[in-house]
Order: sequence, then structure tokens, then C-alpha cells
Amino acid sequence: MVKALIVLVLGIVLLGGASFGGWFVYQKYFTEQPDQPKKVEPPPKPPTAFVRLPPLVVPMIGPSRVEQFVTVVVAVEVVLEKQPLAQANQPRLTDAFLTALYGGIADQSILNGALVNIPAVKAKLIEAAGKVIGKDAVHDVLVQAVTQRNL
Repeated sequence: MVKALIVLVLGIVLLGGASFGGWFVYQKYFTEQPDQPKKVEPPPKPPTAFVRLPPLVVPMIGPSRVEQFVTVVVAVEVVLEKQPLAQANQPRLTDAFLTALYGGIADQSILNGALVNIPAVKAKLIEAAGKVIGKDAVHDVLVQAVTQRNL
């Protein structure tokens, strides 16, 4: 009889502990806490559009001759309202991109040895596009293809 009473009391204590644990977890993780600030969702990104540019071909000049040609195909991601401005300024964008690529090859900031460093090219092109059509209009520059042809 005493053993049954001990087992019964122990069962009630374990059941009470499990119930309290479940209630505590429910209160902590599944109900809203009034003292915690509510998460503010960031505003949605404005709609964007892509402006494709013709391929950019840049020679890599060595000590005595042209050693290879680098061809870069890019598209500029702009805010939808600025797409007509970007399309109207395609020649200026192409010129700015070529200037940035020539400068990067000259100071070797976009090269890893003889290979082109794509993240460095992308950073240079984003900076150049921001100067032409405005930093607030340019979201990104998509580098679609980079080819290197040795001579």
C-alpha cells in the first residue's frame, strides 16, 4: 500500500512538472510578449527593370603588345521610373563602363594575375553607372558573361 502511494504521489509530481513546463514554453514562445517591440517590416523594394548594353571589349596591353582581349556582357538594374533615362543614356553608360574597365586594367585592380576578378569588375561598373544616371537609380549591375581571349 505504501509503495502504491509513493508511486501515485511521484506520478502526480511528474505530471505537475510536465504541465508547468508545457505552460512555461507556451507562454514564452507562442504568445505575444507586450514588452518586446514588434518587428517592423522593411518597406518593399521599388520595382526594377534591366537595361542591356552591348558587349564591352577591352584589350589587356602587356609590355610590348596586346596580350588578350576581355569581353564583358552586362545589364544594369535600375528603378522602373528611371528606365527611360537609362536607355536614353546608353552611350554614356557604355563610355563610363569602358573608362572604368580601362582604368581597372591599367592599375590592375580588377585582375588576379592574368584572370579578371568579377566582384571587382562589378563594383567598378556599379560606381560608374551611379555617376552617369544617379546612385539612387542604380540597384545593381548584372555581369552576364566575361570571356578572355589570349593572343
